[in-house]
Amino acid sequence: MIVLIESFLAEAGIRAWIALALLLIGSGLSLGAGIGIVRFPDPLVRLHAMAKPQVLGLAFALAAVVVAVWTWAALWMVVPVMVFQLFLVPVATHMIARAGLRSGDYRHEDLLVDDTE
Repeated sequence: MIVLIESFLAEAGIRAWIALALLLIGSGLSLGAGIGIVRFPDPLVRLHAMAKPQVLGLAFALAAVVVAVWTWAALWMVVPVMVFQLFLVPVATHMIARAGLRSGDYRHEDLLVDDTE
């Protein structure tokens, strides 16, 4: 595995280092999202950890794929994934927030304004 990585870095040059940096940033953001989902107390707070860094982490990882492969085919395969992610994550987080509010699984004292009452 290490030989494969070394040969890729030697062959691709600066693109490989850029792709590696993008992949590390994306994986760090995704790790932060996972830790936030586990540590935050209720679903309404977990939504921020679930949606924002996860989408940005995926965007960095997909950018790393495009930079590493560096073809139009890779770009056109990555674009629909990101578009679907950008369309579906707000819908999913809205539905999770709605389910959390309906089930009462949130801390009332943390809400500044509750428009559902």
